[in-house]
Amino acid sequence: MKRTSLYFIIMVSLMMLSACQGIPSINKIKGMIGGEERPTYQEIAPDTLPDVSRQAIAAVEMGKLGILESSPYVKTHPQAIKLGNTTDYWKFMRCNTIIKEFTSDPDGTYIQNMLSESVDRFGRIDVSHERIVFALREPTESEAAAIAESMGITFAEMKYMDPASQVHFKTSLVNFQRTSGLSANGVMGRNTAQAMAREASVLEVKEMTSRIVVPEKPRVFVFAVPYEVVKQNPATFSKGWESLDAVKKHALTQEQFQKIDQPGQQFTVFVYFLDRVDPTKALRVCLASSAYRWSEVITPIAYAPTEWPVMVESFQIDEKLGDSQLFANVFVKGKYTYTCVGCYRLK
Repeated sequence: MKRTSLYFIIMVSLMMLSACQGIPSINKIKGMIGGEERPTYQEIAPDTLPDVSRQAIAAVEMGKLGILESSPYVKTHPQAIKLGNTTDYWKFMRCNTIIKEFTSDPDGTYIQNMLSESVDRFGRIDVSHERIVFALREPTESEAAAIAESMGITFAEMKYMDPASQVHFKTSLVNFQRTSGLSANGVMGRNTAQAMAREASVLEVKEMTSRIVVPEKPRVFVFAVPYEVVKQNPATFSKGWESLDAVKKHALTQEQFQKIDQPGQQFTVFVYFLDRVDPTKALRVCLASSAYRWSEVITPIAYAPTEWPVMVESFQIDEKLGDSQLFANVFVKGKYTYTCVGCYRLK
């Protein structure tokens, strides 16, 4: 019965997370990436993880959202929470989790180290290294009462779950009622909630930390827009990430670029960095006849003014660009040399 109760604890935690985040489904986020299908955006298969491991993941998510105190399933020790990336985290949704370590000590203490990848509605990616040290214990009388109340709330909100989760939820509930000698009606009544709360476990956190991970090769979106369009609507295109939809709407296809490919014509390249960028590393955009290649048609050195920067550079078509293929290539300087992290074919 402990396993069934733990399942409900995880369901309640996930309900709280989805209510607070309010962001699109994973398939919609995949569509925002466009073009290349990125294997990093895959749903977690929670059934492949131990229940206690899933409960730890939910606890870390609640910690980053600042809602741990509202959960009757998690208790923290003073000074246990040291999270490095909680600012505006409610805008993100966890997409990937890699469990690097999951161990338990003889005294019942669990240690879980993991890498997490979360995405917001724009496609910006938050990567962090997380560690949680915790133990499980039986709830006190007041904690059991609070857990029973949460069980009831979860049942009331079951209609907002996806159909598969609703079926799993209802089946688990009926099984619990049957094995507990209760009326197996699939309804979370007072007796069922109290019985389940008595069987529940409280996750007592001894340590919860996270630190931001900045990748060596950030992922990027690259678009080209006619300069005249940008010039006529400067306010529309000068809002950073908030301008992404407008940029995508007016972005040139290869066929459209061919129509403006005349000497003297100008176009503007927009580069959106999906990953955080180290502010000490130089950024540059160049035009070349080959993908991922350096050329003499290159922008001045720039640096990231924000965590997820947007570069906006205008170019003029002339003889240097030639009449063959043309690519906009994005470079980030490493320790010694520049590395191309993205390209966009113009023609």
